[in-house]
Amino acid sequence: MARVALRIYTQEIEALIGQGHTDEAIAHCRHILKTFPKHLETYRLLGKAYLEARRYNESIDILGRLLMAVPDDFSAHVCLSIIRDEENKLDDAIWHMERAFEVQPSNSAVQGELQRLYGKRDGMQPPKIRMTRGALARIYMQGELYPQSIAEIRGVLTEDPQRADMQVLLANAYFKSGQNSDATDLCNQLLKRYPYAFDANRIMVDLLPTTTGALESTQVYRMRVGEMDPYSNFSTGSTFDTSNAPDASINLEKLEYHGEEVQLENNWGSALGIELTSTAVPAMSSSLVSDQPDWLKEVGIGTDIENQTPQDKLTADSEIQQNDEIPDFLRAAGWGESTGPEQPTSIFDEDPTENTNLVAADLPDWLKGQAPSNEPDTMLSQTENFSRACYKRRT
Repeated sequence: MARVALRIYTQEIEALIGQGHTDEAIAHCRHILKTFPKHLETYRLLGKAYLEARRYNESIDILGRLLMAVPDDFSAHVCLSIIRDEENKLDDAIWHMERAFEVQPSNSAVQGELQRLYGKRDGMQPPKIRMTRGALARIYMQGELYPQSIAEIRGVLTEDPQRADMQVLLANAYFKSGQNSDATDLCNQLLKRYPYAFDANRIMVDLLPTTTGALESTQVYRMRVGEMDPYSNFSTGSTFDTSNAPDASINLEKLEYHGEEVQLENNWGSALGIELTSTAVPAMSSSLVSDQPDWLKEVGIGTDIENQTPQDKLTADSEIQQNDEIPDFLRAAGWGESTGPEQPTSIFDEDPTENTNLVAADLPDWLKGQAPSNEPDTMLSQTENFSRACYKRRT
């Protein structure tokens, strides 16, 4: 077998999926997982390939493992939304597409899918998708408005303490705003439930000093990060940026595919891969817990979720501060403080003929970039391309 850089290999697999060669893509992904059983990018590709092949249970399994590490993974939520829509589980399909929207609120393809799903549920499509608190929190993060982002995240967690994606986002907000003690405490709580939470491990690697007392713990976190992203072992600087690691620093033998199916070890799911545990189901819709497929029942997901969560301590410590106000430029654009809990439903906008005297706000460039565009989104990932194909195939 010829050797190939892992990055190049995954790019080739992505191309195979786009060309419809799903069986070959699945074989290559499984081959990679024999060497790198927790490689996150391979999980994403395998989940996509299973979806394209209509092997839904297997797609749900691998994407569930991915969400254990990256609870806000865009690709996983789009795929799961497609699967749930295929299964006529509309509430779940909407829930996952809403999570994808929060990750990429300016993504026109996701907005269109949400409009379609809302229309399917309500009998009429909303003219546009309104911003949620979770999406606004991410916009604040991109604009480095960390106090405002933290306030929005806390508001979401007050309504739904089980939102692991928001807990991870909060840890990142603490980390980036220099609140290292809060970031460390929250990451420790997250890692007790999700040992392979990717960002929590990366934050701990970056924060813990390489002293004698902390060295052993740091090595544990660094080892986990390296399992999920092997290039992190060869990067310089922060573990959040591995682009400086040379492609050739991680390589493996390339599978010579001749139509045969590659089998994983019998204990891969329980011992080698990222494990689906019985302690929590992060970032999954409620029916993925209550209406479990056989593969979930076998590992006991959702049958005995712990009452105590990392949010128990967080809620007591995280009262929304009065000085976390909306900045003037957003207030001038029409934003105001929330007066009640967020309603996860489609909301129809006011009659566009009203309020015609409003003056356009002068928004900063970074916020203008979040506005929906009528033109095709040039930053859409490959996920959009294959998800559109899936929807075309269904209709």
